[in-house]
Amino acid sequence: MDPLLIVIAASVTLAVFSFVVGIRASRRSAMEERLESFKSDRQAGPVPDAEGPVLRKRSYSGLPIFSAFLAQLRGSEQAAINLERAGLPLRVGEYYIIRYAMALLFLLIPFVFSRGVFAFIFAGGLAVLGYALPAIWVGSKRASRSKKMNGQLVEMLGMVANSLKSGYGLMQSFEFAGKQLDAPLATELKRMLRDANLGMSAEDALQALGERIGSADLDMVLTAINIQRTVGGNLAEILEKVAFTMRERERIRGEIAVLTSQQRMTGIIIGGLPIGMGALFMLINPDYMGLLFTTTAGRIMLLAAAGLEFLGATSMKKLLAIEI
Repeated sequence: MDPLLIVIAASVTLAVFSFVVGIRASRRSAMEERLESFKSDRQAGPVPDAEGPVLRKRSYSGLPIFSAFLAQLRGSEQAAINLERAGLPLRVGEYYIIRYAMALLFLLIPFVFSRGVFAFIFAGGLAVLGYALPAIWVGSKRASRSKKMNGQLVEMLGMVANSLKSGYGLMQSFEFAGKQLDAPLATELKRMLRDANLGMSAEDALQALGERIGSADLDMVLTAINIQRTVGGNLAEILEKVAFTMRERERIRGEIAVLTSQQRMTGIIIGGLPIGMGALFMLINPDYMGLLFTTTAGRIMLLAAAGLEFLGATSMKKLLAIEI
């Protein structure tokens, strides 16, 4: 294997990694911007310069030197938040090691079979794919966990509102809800109560809960609580109205899913048709389809087809993603 090709491929992989991390670190959702005025001035997560025994610097790795290096990267904090929201017991250092190991493994696979120009191009694409796969897995875990917690929020709001009507305080109501609910929302509520019992203020504990979960529905609940604590009002009634709004949103989401089901099925069939036909022709006439894998023109056509499939799937997903 030519060492120069390996060095060039590693440089390309590092450049793509830096670009992706920079883009992800610079993103900011519109929901966060709208809720900025209702959030307290103190940050929910551990702040490097924070004072006191409760807020402390986040550790990105078990090795202090590696943790200090990761702290200088702009995307490390967001990666730590994503791991927390996914419920994965991984540190940022371990997460990055897994991503780089996957990229290196996928980079070396094509050179086992060939060492031509096409192998180099294919290796670069596979390296990017290998680096992105752990992030895709973490994103799917985060989305699944967030969806499950969003389904528990309405039940939690009902319990908290009823407890407030009975004369309990806000944190006592959350404690009651945490005992009645199942994971993962119960786990996050118990963690929030533990932070409050260890000395963190109620505002900071609730804000940290919102940061860990990263749910727009929970942000709406916390915004309602912050507004009530600022201007006053009946918190139980406010939470009941928020729960009603969330139930209506879920109902509208269900209607949209029904109305767009035909389009989603059409996209799946159209996207899977080339793959199915290619596999069928490979079984019928392997020599005819083998030209796609043995000739340069065939390989280029395969790469172009894979790119177009990816663009088509992404476009369909964006078109059908209707925000409520």
